[in-house]
Amino acid sequence: MLSAAGAARDVLAVLLATSAAYNVAVSLVAARFRRRARTAVHPLERAPGVSVLVPLAGFEPTLAENLAAYCRLRYPGPVQIVAGSLDAGDPALAVARAVQREHPLVDFRVVTAVGSGGPNRKAVLLEALTHEARHHVVAAIDSDVRVGEDYLIRLVAALQRPSVGLVTCYYRAPRPRSLAQTFEALCINTDFVPSVMVATALGRGDVAFGASLLLRRDTLDAIGGFAALAGYLADDHRLAELVIEHGERVVVAPYVVETDPNPSGVAAAVRHQLRWARTTRACAPVGYAANIVTHGTTFALLAMLSVGHVALLRLGAVAAVLVSRLVAAALGVRALGARLGWMLWLVPLRDLVGTALWVASFASDRVEWRGRSYRIGADGRLVRLALPAAAPAAVTPPAAEPAERLPAAS
Repeated sequence: MLSAAGAARDVLAVLLATSAAYNVAVSLVAARFRRRARTAVHPLERAPGVSVLVPLAGFEPTLAENLAAYCRLRYPGPVQIVAGSLDAGDPALAVARAVQREHPLVDFRVVTAVGSGGPNRKAVLLEALTHEARHHVVAAIDSDVRVGEDYLIRLVAALQRPSVGLVTCYYRAPRPRSLAQTFEALCINTDFVPSVMVATALGRGDVAFGASLLLRRDTLDAIGGFAALAGYLADDHRLAELVIEHGERVVVAPYVVETDPNPSGVAAAVRHQLRWARTTRACAPVGYAANIVTHGTTFALLAMLSVGHVALLRLGAVAAVLVSRLVAAALGVRALGARLGWMLWLVPLRDLVGTALWVASFASDRVEWRGRSYRIGADGRLVRLALPAAAPAAVTPPAAEPAERLPAAS
């Protein structure tokens, strides 16, 4: 009979082979996307007016630069920019007004919005900003996203293809300036986006990225507006589902925007990735479980720890996985137009942390988001968790201050 140790080695060998094959697939898909992004330009049949909605939520180091880029969009039709926040005291509003003053010829509105209806404040805010939109096409762009001058030309052209109801595009993280940003950039540029490229190439049609979304106003109204997303953490994924249910397609344009994650520290970056992992698992549980094949670096480490003196073939498999992983990461970064330099050599370390996060994502459905605790339901909905009841006040010892001077329990 096959021993347990032998069976484990066989399983590990299969995982190593599958991981190497996955890395080859990433390399091929990334190279193909790079060619498409450089050559596949669909002609713009007409230039409908576009309202660009920018939800603001606190100060972003590159906010002024990002907003100024929206003002410089090269597009033959009318463009309106609507930036707003749900908080009248949001410092981002002052930045937006400064950019507005610097571009007096641009149709640029800065508003303090009023909205309610769900825990996803971004979706609530986008619904409020929609009421200020004047044009037939609506683009929702995160405030930490930078776009090129040809952004609208490329995405509106994709929206004009038959049966397309929603256009999104890939994104990259810029060259990092701190350890926390390095971790986020490696997660985005070498793992998450390349894996979605593979999923899209295999025919997955519900891919949408909240960093950049573009759709017609009639489609948006037909699915219930952004208000229909206010109960979900993954609002972009839910938007794609609703568009598909409406009978239209979601396409990923051959275009890349740049997002600038700015975590306060490594711990915050790890918490963000854990929330992201649990959200992805809730939205696509089968696909997320199948992502085990992307953890080749971890399997290679396990194989090295278990290698015997005659396991040269297994050592070759380990080397193939590690080399193919670095090649796939480099090609993914190149396809996105990102820059990581020597930090690319940190990919194996990031991969080991990624495996730990993948395992931890199955431990709970709880996420921390904007200072509040939620549970992610089976359908991706956010369920607010009640705060624990305050502990009863301790009995005051005789030498302490009188009880009536102690703060009351809340």
